[in-house]
Amino acid sequence: MTKGRYVIPPPTSWPSKHLRFEPQQEDGGPATQAKLQTVTTMTALTTSHVKPTQSTARGGSKTVEEAQPYFAKVLAAGSRKLHLDRMPTRGLLSWAPALALIDIVADTFRQDLVAGAYVVELGCGLALPGLVCAALGANVVATDLPDMMDDLQHNASACGWPQRVWRVVGGRLAGGLLVEVLPDPAATALPANAPSWLRQSMKAESGQQKLGYGSLVEELDLKGNTLTFRKLVGSGPNRGKVQVARFGGGALMRQDEERPVDAGVPGHFRATPLKWSGEEAVKLRDAGDVELVLCSDCVNAPLFGRCWRDLVDTMDVLCGPRTVVLFSVQRRPGDGLDLFLEELRELDFVTQRMVAQTMDEMEICVYSARRPTPSQRFAELLERRSNELQGQAPQYLPSDDEAEDGDPQEDGTTLAE
Repeated sequence: MTKGRYVIPPPTSWPSKHLRFEPQQEDGGPATQAKLQTVTTMTALTTSHVKPTQSTARGGSKTVEEAQPYFAKVLAAGSRKLHLDRMPTRGLLSWAPALALIDIVADTFRQDLVAGAYVVELGCGLALPGLVCAALGANVVATDLPDMMDDLQHNASACGWPQRVWRVVGGRLAGGLLVEVLPDPAATALPANAPSWLRQSMKAESGQQKLGYGSLVEELDLKGNTLTFRKLVGSGPNRGKVQVARFGGGALMRQDEERPVDAGVPGHFRATPLKWSGEEAVKLRDAGDVELVLCSDCVNAPLFGRCWRDLVDTMDVLCGPRTVVLFSVQRRPGDGLDLFLEELRELDFVTQRMVAQTMDEMEICVYSARRPTPSQRFAELLERRSNELQGQAPQYLPSDDEAEDGDPQEDGTTLAE
C-alpha cells in the first residue's frame, strides 16, 4: 500500500450562493476565544487547527494534514457566522456536494426552516448543511457514527447549541451542591476599555458556592467523578467543578436530554450517534414528524461499500407522507447511485434529479425523494388499471363462416349484404 496525505480541500474552491468563507486568524480571534471556551452571545462555531491523525481508506492509509480554519457566513441568515472549529479527520473528500445541497435547501425550504422544521441529517460528518438549517431556525438532529461525535458536539457547543448537558439531581434538601468555583474566561476576553463594574461582575468569587437543585450545566470536561461545567439554566456560579456521584454511587448529577440554547442563537441543533438501520431510525421518528432528511455524499460504493442499503432502510422509516429527502452526490465510476435510486423506488419513493452541475471537472448532483402524493397515487392507479384492461381485452378474430360470408363477390358486394 502506498501512503499519501489526506489534505482537506479549502471550501473556497467551489461557489456557493448562500455561504461565504473567510480564513480564520489564530491570534486574538474567535479561535483563541474558543480555546478559552468563552461563552458570550455567540452565533456560530469557532476555529482551531486539526491535529494530524491517521485515517484508512480504500487504496492505502493517509495522513490528515492540518486544515486552515474558516469562517462561513450564512447569507440567508443575515450573514450569521459559522466558525469551522474541528474538521473531520475522515469522510470529507469534497465540499462541493454539501455546498450544492445547502443552496437547494436555502432556496426551496427557507420558510419551513425559519418556522422551525424538524430536520434530520444522516452521515453528517462536519454537518455543514445541518448547521446552516439550524442557523435559519430549524430543529436539527445531526447523526453519524459514534466516533465522529466528539468534534461534531464540540463545534455545536461552540456555536451556542450545548450538547453534553447535565442536570443537578442531588442536594435538594441542602439547597444544591457545593462546587469549586472557576474564573469565567469571558472576563479575560473583555476589551481594555470595558467598565470596571462589568469586570468585577464577571469575576468568580473565591471559595465554594452552591449549584442549585435542578440547574442545567454544560460539560466542559469530565475526569473520573469530577465534572467541569458551564452553567446554562438555574442558580449558582457560571463555571466550576462538581462531583457527579456520592461516595458509594448515589447520583448527584445526571445527563439530560434538554438542550437550552444561548441567548440570541436561533434554532436547535443536537448531535447524536446513529448507525443506519430501520430500528435505530424509529427513535428519531418518534420524536416528531420529520419534515426534511438531508444526506451529503454518502453513496460512494468504492469507499463505503453497499452500506447505502442500510441508508435506504433508515430513510424508509424516517419518511412520512410529507417528508422530503434531499441528498447530494459526487458522481464516480461504480458509485452505486443507480442501484440506490432503484432501491428507493421499490420502497414507494418518487425520485427526481434537481441539480446536475460540473465543479472542477466533478459532476455534482442533488436528488429529492418523497412518498407519492394522493394525486400521483391516483394517476398511477388509473394507469395500472388501464394497462390491466388492455391486457385482458380479447382480440377479435372473425370465425370461418364470418370470413366466408364476408368474402367479396364479383360485383363488389358480400353474401351478408
